[in-house]
Amino acid sequence: MGNGSSSGSGRDDQGFATILSIDGGGVRGIVPSVVLTALEAKLQKLDVDNKDARIADYFDFVAGTSTGGLMTAMLTTPNAEKRPTFAAKDIVQFYLDKSQLIFPQTTEQYEDDELFDDEAAINSVLDEARNQIQQYKNEMRNHIIVDPLISVLRFLLNWGLLPNFIRKKLRSLVFPRYDGVKLHEIINEEVGQKLLSDALTNVIIPTFDIKLFQPIIFSSLKAQRDKSTDARIADVCIGTSAAPYYFPPYYFKTKVDFNLADGGLAANNPSLLAVCEVMKEQKMDGRKLLILSLGTGAADQSGRYVVGDPSKWGLLRWLWYSENNGSPLIDILTTAPDEMISTYISTIFKYCGWEDNYYRLQAKMELTGARMDDASQENLKKLEKIGKDLAAKHDAELEALAQKLIKNRKARLARISG
Repeated sequence: MGNGSSSGSGRDDQGFATILSIDGGGVRGIVPSVVLTALEAKLQKLDVDNKDARIADYFDFVAGTSTGGLMTAMLTTPNAEKRPTFAAKDIVQFYLDKSQLIFPQTTEQYEDDELFDDEAAINSVLDEARNQIQQYKNEMRNHIIVDPLISVLRFLLNWGLLPNFIRKKLRSLVFPRYDGVKLHEIINEEVGQKLLSDALTNVIIPTFDIKLFQPIIFSSLKAQRDKSTDARIADVCIGTSAAPYYFPPYYFKTKVDFNLADGGLAANNPSLLAVCEVMKEQKMDGRKLLILSLGTGAADQSGRYVVGDPSKWGLLRWLWYSENNGSPLIDILTTAPDEMISTYISTIFKYCGWEDNYYRLQAKMELTGARMDDASQENLKKLEKIGKDLAAKHDAELEALAQKLIKNRKARLARISG
């Protein structure tokens, strides 16, 4: 491409294939966006030939999951001038301005509803619940008992007579935490009608198709070859952000149907996925890869859960650990694989002698600020500071990386012009 990044699949024997990978993590996406702001500023300062330097100019592949997928779109979707829609610093402001719209913060107090003390009202609710069950009686079998149960729960919630703290717990069993309307609206506004094939550099965004029950990897290179996968970037972003429990799954179609849930179900840290895709597309080994992998922050959860009485660990216990209001199953599934992927790549690169080509930046944070949907202004500012501290801590590494990226781009442009 004219900007010096490579949008084709041909092998470049004389340079690196550069990869940017961004983890999922909801509002914690503000952390890597701050780091990218620092890197982009260095590129603009050091590359005298490209004062309007953007991240997409220097990375051949940008991979992102969930909130990282949204950042990928912002960094690579072209505007009318064929330049990235967002500078990195604009993405930081996006999180500060839009997070509370996507994740509205409730002010509901967990107090008993006075109406709950009305015995007649309680009996009325119970009678109607029995009626709901009776309607399904002739259809029920042991293996489909969940459907009538959900119907009863929905009825109880819609009546609004349960205490708030019970109602909130029951809602999480029946409905997504957020309806996703604002998320969809904002993504469509920011990304528009552009297709994957329009991206300014190669993008890789993982999702999980719950109908096919397998990961679906959206790639701009694949989209150029197979138009059935050339979806709107906005649709792909919504799909990769449809985190179970938080947002509803997302359906859309091109020439084929997609029934998507969060890409984190397949690869919340998409760096290893990106490495595999690049090695396959570019026909090169790891010596020619230069990787920046950005986490969204990790909290130390050691000691948060203990076994206690093993007989209590049914499904509900795994979903709701009442002692601290945590969810062991969700916490494990959304954190453990990320660090394992990082360990795999760093180990491979180290023992192959390529460790200087792999940069993994991850921040440690307090558990209280690690929730992916804590969009309070106080927490967003804390996350912004965490990002700034992380960038400052790794300033020398970001400087060295910027120099490598600039050298790689200049060499490529020289070969193209020569």
